[in-house]
Amino acid sequence: MRFLTTGQIASSCQVTIPTVKRWIREGHLAAFKTAGGHFRVTDAELERFQSVLHMPATAVHEEQSPRLLIVDDDARLLNTLAEILRLDPRYTVETAHDGYEGLMKVGTFRPHLLILDIFMPGLDGFHVCRAVKEDPATQPTKILAITGHLAGDVRAQSFAAGADAFLEKPLQWSTLKTEVDRLVSEARSGSPATLLSPSTPKGKGETR
Repeated sequence: MRFLTTGQIASSCQVTIPTVKRWIREGHLAAFKTAGGHFRVTDAELERFQSVLHMPATAVHEEQSPRLLIVDDDARLLNTLAEILRLDPRYTVETAHDGYEGLMKVGTFRPHLLILDIFMPGLDGFHVCRAVKEDPATQPTKILAITGHLAGDVRAQSFAAGADAFLEKPLQWSTLKTEVDRLVSEARSGSPATLLSPSTPKGKGETR
């Protein structure tokens, strides 16, 4: 099952995005809203809708906008990261507040990059990493592990669980941006990740 955006549906039906949103508001097309307030429609619902209106079904192409999913139980940091990354018009950004919600959104949102807090109550980042990388459907997703708890060899444990890169909190914005751009590029090209150097300096522009 795929979850389609209003842009994808508009392209498939050869109408404008406001028309698609009107269909949803009037109840003709069933949809749900993401945490970010965006409509999503299943491919099965679109097929039903097109059949009822005798619309020719055309292929729905993937949008080119890279998708980022941020998972962190620290609401303040989560919101700050989302706001910063949404300043880049290339990226579509979603958030999740814990590991369970994060895994659900990995399955529905299919991010190119998962920015994942390693230490969270309940389902921690290590479990999320393993679940994402063990599922063939989500395995291509790149994972950037982040944490402020460096007891033990958490870096090595993160990579062993499936992370493609690792950054310490507080996050330096320039370093984060570089890693996000690199990992997204690799996710879209299918090339393997090059692990971040362990000695990443901190400085101005930190995001706590």
